[in-house]
Amino acid sequence: MFEKELLKLEGKNVDHLIGTIINVPIDRISPDPDNLREVFDVDDIRDLGLNMKRIGQLDEITVFPKENSEGKWTGDFDLHDGERRWRAAKMVGIPTLRAKIVEKPTQRDLLLKRTSRALQTRALEPEKKMEAMEKSFRELGVWENPDLWENYREQLGGGTEWPQIVRILRGKPLLRQMLDEGTINFTLAQSIARLPQNRQEEAAKYIVVNKLSGRFFSTQMVPYLLENSQASLAQAFEHTRVGGWRQYTKSPYQRGEEPPIDEQLEDFLEACVEWERAWEIVVQTGLIFEIISNMNYESRIKEALYRIVERVQATLKKIETTDASTTVSSEMLSNRKLIGYKKE
Repeated sequence: MFEKELLKLEGKNVDHLIGTIINVPIDRISPDPDNLREVFDVDDIRDLGLNMKRIGQLDEITVFPKENSEGKWTGDFDLHDGERRWRAAKMVGIPTLRAKIVEKPTQRDLLLKRTSRALQTRALEPEKKMEAMEKSFRELGVWENPDLWENYREQLGGGTEWPQIVRILRGKPLLRQMLDEGTINFTLAQSIARLPQNRQEEAAKYIVVNKLSGRFFSTQMVPYLLENSQASLAQAFEHTRVGGWRQYTKSPYQRGEEPPIDEQLEDFLEACVEWERAWEIVVQTGLIFEIISNMNYESRIKEALYRIVERVQATLKKIETTDASTTVSSEMLSNRKLIGYKKE
């Protein structure tokens, strides 16, 4: 069905269009005004539009009929999925988009879709994702009952940041306030929220007053405080800043039992911190000059460094490959030009 035929239906029942795919003028399509993603990469959008112009639109967008107060179709559509393609077409002057017409979703479905889209958007700040989750929990009527939140994880799209966001949402109000004010960042807020609630406010203030490194607090002080619940923050700081405290602790897990992913990640980051400390000792103390003047030392440290470099490069390559494949399976390929074009 072409645009002229489509416009003849204005003000009439368009139920028979549901499920069909038609060409819709982009000026007849309105994006979601409540989309939490407000900032789009202009260059990325332009590249997408130019690719669409060159090779055509690969996937249709989805829209649903916009109705007036009387429940009649206005002749326009609300965008359900595909805002990046709509923006790209508008930017480069593509007049129409191939769109699949779907039924108007319920408010609940729109809420779930909007939140899922926010949580799955890698470029969206975690604070915005947290805002989306809080709004969803409130509208779903479960805000006052955090024990039910996990039941909605799949419906809301989950995402890798779900545990951290939930942790902050369940934390003390002061954490949210300090996060909103910019006194602490998201990473630090979720680290503080790992502590029992009766210690969170004290910890947040201690960090700010003493200007502690977020990484140091996350990888050293938090594990220490969780393991030594009676220790004061000052004790935790003194015992962890010199390092080595964990060598005297026992693992709380049975043989064959895996620690939680969060804990494994913290262990990995702690190892990275230890490596940085070792590097600083070698460089800042001038030990590096002793090493390079001794052939035996030099060959040993080179061998060790090459092994580290190989593993770092392999890990980065794996992460970048995973990023790319994840994006390929989503709305469109990333701004990297894979196989010579961008899928929208």
